[in-house]
Amino acid sequence: MDIRAIDWNEAWKRQQSGVFDDGWNRAYWDKRAPHFAMSREGGPYVERFIELVNPEPQWRVLDVGCGSGTLAVPLASRVREITALDISSVMLDSLRVRCEQHEIDNVAPVRASWTDDWQSLALEPHDVVIASRSLVVSDLRQAIEKLNRFALRRVCISTPAGEGPLDPAMFRAIGRRRRFGADYIYVYNLLYQMGLQANLHFITYRENKSYRDKDSVFTALRCRIGELLPQEEKTLREYIDSAFSCRDGRWRRIVPRTVKWAVMWWDRP
Repeated sequence: MDIRAIDWNEAWKRQQSGVFDDGWNRAYWDKRAPHFAMSREGGPYVERFIELVNPEPQWRVLDVGCGSGTLAVPLASRVREITALDISSVMLDSLRVRCEQHEIDNVAPVRASWTDDWQSLALEPHDVVIASRSLVVSDLRQAIEKLNRFALRRVCISTPAGEGPLDPAMFRAIGRRRRFGADYIYVYNLLYQMGLQANLHFITYRENKSYRDKDSVFTALRCRIGELLPQEEKTLREYIDSAFSCRDGRWRRIVPRTVKWAVMWWDRP
């Protein structure tokens, strides 16, 4: 089959259906916000993503799905101003606290979702629009068109390659059959169909987060699973005992997982 004949937006919709249904609502992200605040350190992904964006001092940046400021905070010192968009007011509250702590005054938080009318919120086009690990959308074509409308110079997005940050072994351990969502190839092929010749780069690193204690590990993993049945909770704790160990007073994976993200960016005409 000629892949140019495939409707990649419809393929994306089918693959995403039933996978990230919770991700469309504010309550889900409000609940996850404390975990984001705890794991907000930079790390290899943030450093490499910012290198690829290659920010310039005069830029105005629109950060879509900013979370608690994973990119907005380190970017703030390198650009003129940032508009930080997120669906969760709790995420934005955490971002405001971080900006106060770092004496950052050029980040403007705005609560909005992918489906909101951004123009009605008085948002204007920015030099660069980024959507880092935040393409939790049902209609991918519509989202990309929206990013393009609000970008004067460049759009930069990222999405998982393969399972991304999710751990298949963890889901198998608790007895859940996890169907993973559409990865980068759906996005890249749709960009091609839309006439957007995107650059592609992979950010690969060994995830080796450390945790204060086993309860902290449990909280972090449960955040990625959702509600657990009593038996699942017991099995998850057993999985932690087998996959994590305490070294130098911190809990880490015995064998760090390899995580891979695809970063795609293109310049506006």
